[in-house]
Amino acid sequence: MFTQFYDALYGAVVKTLVLILGSEHDPVKRLARALQEIRLTLQTLRARVLSRPFPSPAIEIGFFKTIKPKFYALRIFHLELYNLDMNKPAGTREILMSFYRDELRIVRRFFKRNSFLYQYFKAGFTEMDNLYFVRGAEIPSVLLPEMPDSDPEFATALDYLFARFIGMEMLQQEILDRMAGLDGAAMPLVPQKPKPVPSLKWTGSHVNMVELIYGLYYTLQLNNGDVDVTEIVALMEDTFGIKLRDAHHSFVEIRRRKVDSPARFLEQMAAAIRQRVDDDLEYKPRLKQALKARNDPPRSH
Repeated sequence: MFTQFYDALYGAVVKTLVLILGSEHDPVKRLARALQEIRLTLQTLRARVLSRPFPSPAIEIGFFKTIKPKFYALRIFHLELYNLDMNKPAGTREILMSFYRDELRIVRRFFKRNSFLYQYFKAGFTEMDNLYFVRGAEIPSVLLPEMPDSDPEFATALDYLFARFIGMEMLQQEILDRMAGLDGAAMPLVPQKPKPVPSLKWTGSHVNMVELIYGLYYTLQLNNGDVDVTEIVALMEDTFGIKLRDAHHSFVEIRRRKVDSPARFLEQMAAAIRQRVDDDLEYKPRLKQALKARNDPPRSH
């Protein structure tokens, strides 16, 4: 199996890094030991790749899209973790919580700054893989964020950015775990049994769901707008048991509608609600009369 060697190598380095995190409390020494282990692992990874050609372009894409980034993400995470610990202020719980909230905002700004490619990463798109994850592929630099100098034999246009996405997600989870610890929510004394939630499955069309998602996104209905489309996609997929792998392209099709409104589904919803209100008012003549009187302009005498 092609990934067997890489899976074993990744499992070994992660195990070593976990031991370092648990035994070394000095941030400088911990970073030095972690970077040494990661550097040796990356050297092994590079030597393995350069010693034998990939069996096919698809396998090369898979390596630079999913395998190499998770290794390099370990380096990014440990550097960010070092900065987090070195900048952490001494003080009360409120001071620490404020610090961690600021750090979370920095992480989320990074995702927003790279929102198009982050959506490509999260949604598992593949349309541009032959440019993004094949060595030597020519791609206009204006389409890519600024990248560090790369090793042309062991790097592609986007494997570093994908590694950074993974590393920053690891950092985000670390910050959230620390905040939960400050709140006393990390280990509840009495585990609470969650209330049963009915299982609901989306049975409408795929395009209607995408229209709903972008409607929520562009009207800032969630987190006061501090949310990415991919997060809403993931929420809807998990909640309603639907797969939206091509949500971005579905929205492109929605924008291209010529005859009908691009918000066809949302307008159908609005019309259905208005019809229900009208139907209800037919059974409440006094309320209907009062509303009509309020909405009609006064007549001039």
